[in-house]
Amino acid sequence: MKNKLFAETQPVAQGWLAVGNGHQLHWQASGNPEGMPVVWLHGGPGSSASPLHRRFFDPAHFWIIQYDQRGCGRSLPAGEIDHNETSDLIADIERLREHLSIPKWSVVGGSWGGALALLYAQAHSERINRMLCRSPFLCTQAEIENFMEHPPEGCREPWLGLQSQVPRDSGQTILEFGYQVFCLEQDVQKQSQLAKAWMAYEAAMNVYPAQAPTMGLTGHDTLIARYKVQSHYLWHRCFVGQNILAHSQLLSAIPLTLVHGERDALCPFENSLEIQRAVPHANLVRVAGGGHDLTDPGMLSATFQALASWG
Repeated sequence: MKNKLFAETQPVAQGWLAVGNGHQLHWQASGNPEGMPVVWLHGGPGSSASPLHRRFFDPAHFWIIQYDQRGCGRSLPAGEIDHNETSDLIADIERLREHLSIPKWSVVGGSWGGALALLYAQAHSERINRMLCRSPFLCTQAEIENFMEHPPEGCREPWLGLQSQVPRDSGQTILEFGYQVFCLEQDVQKQSQLAKAWMAYEAAMNVYPAQAPTMGLTGHDTLIARYKVQSHYLWHRCFVGQNILAHSQLLSAIPLTLVHGERDALCPFENSLEIQRAVPHANLVRVAGGGHDLTDPGMLSATFQALASWG
């Protein structure tokens, strides 16, 4: 089984959890209800749970919890940004744990999910057995500006395609224009066109340094909801008002593994070095030549091996 994911498996339980102000989170559980509970926090912001994520765990030994964050995936209402801030998402993780009657669980988060994992762990460290952060995002202004305005040369073409959506005489940045189109206006045609360009650019950044993928067809309603949530969060610097590691001493009792590709264009490798400086006991797995993409062979292997060590 070394470096090879477990076979596809279907959820054995799922439902919606009302978390207030009209939001309902879609959750699903797979594997063994008597096994080690683990929750996977998806990336984005604006993405959703994936069947791929549960394949990193032996379904005979783990009780695997997945869910879609507010406004994301199958959660309702789709694309809703009212009462949708990071503090709400942290509270939602606890609500889900309590709803499922899980005393303690392990936490896995990648990218934006890694940021949520760090924040959740600092708020509820007593509820966590162990934690893995893959390619964590630290919600800094520099990261957001680099993503939106300073792509590596290999991603410049799709970035120019995204930038071309912004009217030249507007004086707006891509993010400022995106927030206006997705969050303040109701022009579905403009939203759909911008979402497709944004998706192509984000996909290229995700797989860098590999070649940008050919994009398939995706329903425009799904894309609009995704980038409405993403622009809402990025415009507000993910509602993280201070250093995301401000209370890192609260992580001292949690076994923490970091897996990060050294050529990550979305969340720089330096992020994991910064976490390790704040949390010296953290085990950092550096993936040589790896980018951000979880399916990159090196990233996939390192993440699988790290989780396999959990038993």
